[in-house]
Amino acid sequence: MTLEEKLLLYLGTLGSIRTSNSFGWICIYTGKNLFAGYQVVDNDILILWLILSPSGFEKALQNGFQKFDFGKTWAETEIAGEDDLTRILPFVESSFHFTEERRNAKKIKKVISPKTLF
Repeated sequence: MTLEEKLLLYLGTLGSIRTSNSFGWICIYTGKNLFAGYQVVDNDILILWLILSPSGFEKALQNGFQKFDFGKTWAETEIAGEDDLTRILPFVESSFHFTEERRNAKKIKKVISPKTLF
């Protein structure tokens, strides 16, 4: 089983996900909400980025991630084996759950937006 297959198998345990190719990345969504993406370098190396909460982003930077060039709290890391996969799984889970927070924040903004007041 390749590293990519192992990552996708784990992601499936978190909940319903889908993937889409975009800008050279395989983007990962839960519902309509983007939360991660990756590139396959080869069967044993992936480059992964995650959209994290501000606190999750800081923790990720302290644990081998680097700031991704896009987004305020987007972080990236290289996965080069089972040990790296194990290291990043808590951050993947955090990113997945942060998507729900972002989704709820959008709903609140939509409800109280000026357009709905008039």
